[in-house]
Amino acid sequence: MIPTRSILLASAALSLVASLPAAAQMAETAAAADAGSAASTGQVSGVVTDASGNFVAGATVRIEGSSVVESTTAQGRFTLRGAPAGQQKITVRYFGGADVTQTITVVAGQDTEINVSLAAAAGTDGEITVTASRPIAESLAAALQVQRASTALVSVLAADSVGRFPDQNIAAAIARLPGVAVQRDQGQDRFISLRGARTSWTTVSFDGINVISPAGRETRFDTIPAGIASQVAVRKAVTADLTGEAVAGQVDIRTRSAFDYPGFKVALDVGAGFSALGGGRQYNFAGHISERFFNDTVGILLSASRFEVDMVTDNFEADPWEIAPEDRLPGFTDRVWAREFENKLYRLTRSNTAFSGKIDWRPDNNNEIFLSSVLTEFRDDELRTQFLFDFDQNAVSTDSTAAQATARRTGYADIRTGNTPLQGTLFGIEIDSTLNSLSSRQRIFTNTLGGNHIFGEWKANWRLNYTRAQDDARHPYTSTWVSPSDRTRRPSIIYDFNDPSDNKVTLFNTLADANQNYSLGARRDVVTTTELDFVTMNRANNRAQTDAYTARLDFDRTISLFGQDTKIQFGGQYNKRTKENNVSVIEARAADLTAKGIALPRQDAISTNAPLKVNIPMGYGFRYHDSQLGSDLLDSYIAAGASRIQPNTTENNFYEVTEEIFAGYLMGTMFFENGNIVAGVRAERVNNTGRANGTINGVRQELNTSSGNTLLFPSLHLNYDATDEIKLRLSLNTGAARPDYTLLRPNLTINDPLLTISGGNPFAVPEKAVGVDAYLEWYMGNQGFLSVGVYYKKVRDVLFDFTQPFGNTEFDIPGFERSTYQFSTELNGGSGNIKGIEIAYVQPFGGLLSSMGAPEWLQGLGFQGNITLNRSNAITPDGRKVRLPDASNTNYNASLYYEQYGLSLRASWQYRSDYLFEIGTAEQGGDGFWQSVGRLDLSARYSVSPRVEFFVDATNLLDEPGRRYRGIPIRVLEFEKFGARFMGGVRINLGGSGKR
Repeated sequence: MIPTRSILLASAALSLVASLPAAAQMAETAAAADAGSAASTGQVSGVVTDASGNFVAGATVRIEGSSVVESTTAQGRFTLRGAPAGQQKITVRYFGGADVTQTITVVAGQDTEINVSLAAAAGTDGEITVTASRPIAESLAAALQVQRASTALVSVLAADSVGRFPDQNIAAAIARLPGVAVQRDQGQDRFISLRGARTSWTTVSFDGINVISPAGRETRFDTIPAGIASQVAVRKAVTADLTGEAVAGQVDIRTRSAFDYPGFKVALDVGAGFSALGGGRQYNFAGHISERFFNDTVGILLSASRFEVDMVTDNFEADPWEIAPEDRLPGFTDRVWAREFENKLYRLTRSNTAFSGKIDWRPDNNNEIFLSSVLTEFRDDELRTQFLFDFDQNAVSTDSTAAQATARRTGYADIRTGNTPLQGTLFGIEIDSTLNSLSSRQRIFTNTLGGNHIFGEWKANWRLNYTRAQDDARHPYTSTWVSPSDRTRRPSIIYDFNDPSDNKVTLFNTLADANQNYSLGARRDVVTTTELDFVTMNRANNRAQTDAYTARLDFDRTISLFGQDTKIQFGGQYNKRTKENNVSVIEARAADLTAKGIALPRQDAISTNAPLKVNIPMGYGFRYHDSQLGSDLLDSYIAAGASRIQPNTTENNFYEVTEEIFAGYLMGTMFFENGNIVAGVRAERVNNTGRANGTINGVRQELNTSSGNTLLFPSLHLNYDATDEIKLRLSLNTGAARPDYTLLRPNLTINDPLLTISGGNPFAVPEKAVGVDAYLEWYMGNQGFLSVGVYYKKVRDVLFDFTQPFGNTEFDIPGFERSTYQFSTELNGGSGNIKGIEIAYVQPFGGLLSSMGAPEWLQGLGFQGNITLNRSNAITPDGRKVRLPDASNTNYNASLYYEQYGLSLRASWQYRSDYLFEIGTAEQGGDGFWQSVGRLDLSARYSVSPRVEFFVDATNLLDEPGRRYRGIPIRVLEFEKFGARFMGGVRINLGGSGKR
């Protein structure tokens, strides 16, 4: 690691030295500098459009004889500063089409405006014409062009690609890009892992401003609807002008602007469908409207989207697994038993909602001021029925000699009865049941005021941002129920875990003779609504809120350095983020009801006769519960004074964590005839403060902590055009992932009698990384694309859930050396690495099939796919080498598409192999893994005109389950099925052109 970091620091130092001439120019009198430049140079501004009049993003614009290359913005605009006066040739290049060249006369000290149409390249091989019949090829080409023009390693998803897949959130959309793997919650895409890195190592930004997720450092991408984006860029190797708080990379979501379109624009998607499991409905709406006013100097855009689905989830879980202390028979170390088995049956309504607006003021080509706001919300309302069978409750050690009448052995972990960890019989098992109505919301509200300005040969950008992220839980109620103490009133069970896709229990009545010898009675088909005793009903109110403020200022100017055109960039950024968490719970316990003379309820008080939608063979039936009935019942207890505020909950869950970040960077981009070199360094100073309620020897008290660190993030990127079609990239980069706010809270519980400490870890340090990436990208003349890349990332201070000596002397007092106590929390471990190879291939087969004489109807075939082969390891705090959490060894995506005569079809398969999610011990049965999973999606589109298109989408067609296991796949932790989903609808484009 040290040599690599030394190379990076040396490169950064070189960039600083190289920038000294720029600093000297800055020190000159501004008037003299402007006068000198105005005498020999001017400015060229313009707009690039395609054959259909759409603005072209990412096109490269160059003055012949100059090595400076500018890329067009999302509005197709470009500005060439410092253009030599006189007659010049402007060349515009775009993937899939021939170069377009225009001759202009540059007037010194003035701005020369031109418009360039790629229609000039009509008739050339490889030209992509944007029509309703070729949307996939157009969107892929647009994304590849932006990627090609980038000075750093990036994968791009264009707006129309988002609409071409059946993806309702950003996680699902970008999961199809190279090196991106997705983690799902009940079948819905939620978190992403970039090239095998932890999910918390990827940050998200809106229009370049980093946004903290409602979940904290681990970004929940299901909070962000896919329809809000006009473009998504996944940066896997960040440059010095971007935040250093990303180990794996950054996902930048670019929102729409009225200047993205040539005039008035309305776009609308409307769809409806159903879920195969449970038959629940789903619908989707997304639209935006924009217009420009006051002679095209002011643009206003408004957008909204809404997706909602009613769904059912089937589930069983066996957890935790253990080498049972009750098992004292020979060979016990080889037997791992499940202490509990449970079914969780979900009825859910989930939705994504978003609103955004943007006002742009562009009085001239050199100035822009804008104000944008984005509000997104993910809502999850669920009814969860849970039955937990407590296998080890009242369990007796196998070496006990007590008579059965006294011991009342149930058979747990006892091979003498013929039981094994995978199959057996247990008597008088306790059932713990929860019937819950849960409601949660995750919101992001981000607002940015910014400007872009050109002053002669200088460019200045500024941004002011305020973001609020909220994670709310407003549960109507949770309720807990338990079997009576009389074991003959509890069921006996036969458990069978031999089929990892069909773990189940079969219920029987429990019989007992005079000596309490148990036997199976009649088969039971149901857990009744009257057999479990009431324990408690709760209502939780939880809000975790983060308020974040950002101020950023950037400058750049192109100078001649060592005979090469070099863009010098520098700037600073300030962030202040404060996260506060508050929880309150009101509860009605059995004792509270009895004290008020209220009869204890049974589950039938909140049950309905709605038909069951479960589709897995559970071995028993039950009745659903109702949200309103349960909420009304709890309200009646509160009104009767038979409730209380749960003691200690509010106090123990409060925390406030604040971080301030002061950042500055200096970066140089040196252009040469066939490429460029980008070198820079970023410095970030972070100050953390935290306060929370801790407990020391049973006494609650407020604890306050503070910490800070300063990190340097050097980077070096080399981009070389070996030919017109082949680009080589080499990147050396650094990054750091800061501990999550929940970890930084000082809510320590110090137990002197037990010599233990638990809680947060305000002393945790950032996880740090140094990486190298080497890629070959082939942009083929036939519109195909192939990239092959290798990467290696060295990481250190990796965080793991662990227990080790506390080590910190801050809480030591005479007689209590607490620095030696065992500390259980997330702890920084040793070093590790991620390495792998990434291959991506895109190919429309029309040209090839045409050359082979294939009929026209067959020439609409194409392919898009990628594969990432990954290896990783990390050292745990106790020195054990494990796979890096969240890292799959294999990820791939493959899509076969067809588009011709207005018809667009696509079949897509996604796959990721097993990955570690939890470190475990041998006594627990080993580490916890998510099992490999694949998913098949289908999409169909038909354009009846350039303005109207009908679509049908199908997701998870093979009903692939989500599975977790402990140590080995047969040892199931969780199995869930969600069913396939189907949706159909219409897309409408009015005004402007066909571009979304």
